Amino acid sequence: MDTVGSRFAVFGNANLEVVATIGDFPVVYAPDRLLQAGLHPDVSGVAVNVATALTALGNPVTACVTIGRDPVGAAVADHLARSGLTVVPGDVDEQPVTLVLLDQHGRRLIVNDYRAAAGFRHDPATAAPLMAAADVVVLSNSDVNRDLLAPAANCGATVVCDVQAITSLDSPDRPFCQAADILFASAERLSEPAPVWLAQVMRVLPRCRIAVVGQGEHGATLAVRGQPAAAVPAAPAEALVSTLGAGDALLAGFLDGHTRGMPPAAALRRATVFAAAKLSAIGGATGFLDAAELNRRTRPPRPEP
Repeated sequence: MDTVGSRFAVFGNANLEVVATIGDFPVVYAPDRLLQAGLHPDVSGVAVNVATALTALGNPVTACVTIGRDPVGAAVADHLARSGLTVVPGDVDEQPVTLVLLDQHGRRLIVNDYRAAAGFRHDPATAAPLMAAADVVVLSNSDVNRDLLAPAANCGATVVCDVQAITSLDSPDRPFCQAADILFASAERLSEPAPVWLAQVMRVLPRCRIAVVGQGEHGATLAVRGQPAAAVPAAPAEALVSTLGAGDALLAGFLDGHTRGMPPAAALRRATVFAAAKLSAIGGATGFLDAAELNRRTRPPRPEP
């Protein structure tokens, strides 16, 4: 496997994320409660999660994300500056905020408030030199990225789009699907089984050469143009604390392996190990293995003498 990481440019939102551990759903009303060690502030968002994971695996990453001009934005910018990411800010008046209610079974309710960033779009003029310097451009399906689809499709880099819990190719996220060389989605809301949806992707999206549907504890299904879809089982998890960021870990783990020369199926099997380890951490952008540990966990066992 190639030891030199590809150059990634990742675009999307950065959010102040606060995870509240609540015990169980539904939440029983009380006028107040103490959650000692139960509130977990961090910085997250799909772009931040993917960029942080790729950085942990040794890839050079530039993240173009929303940064507020308010005190919350200053704290977010400081956190990202200390994380090892190269950050290009998309300036907004107020930092987007995410509240996550997390129960003891790892289930979560995510509440997003984009605040003054609602309606913001990343500037194609700012994005163009970042894309030109990258081998791989990663776009989440956030509205902040919609103006970047055309320049990304023509920039010469591999374009990766994550359409999250898409329902069908007729959804508003279809333009992201059309721009993607590599497409990732979640099975959570798909209107048809993953192999059927993937067959449709390959039939109607001529640009797409690889597509993956993440299926949580059921693993993932991979489609490579010209080949039958293949199911990849989930790797065993040491603990299930939270599923936050697990799909982002699957994407980053796959991209790391595939861009280093691994065949798609092998890269996806390795990525399931990376995603399974992420389940032990609470926040969306925490708990990622580094490259050495991931390689150790996925190294084939030595044959017995």
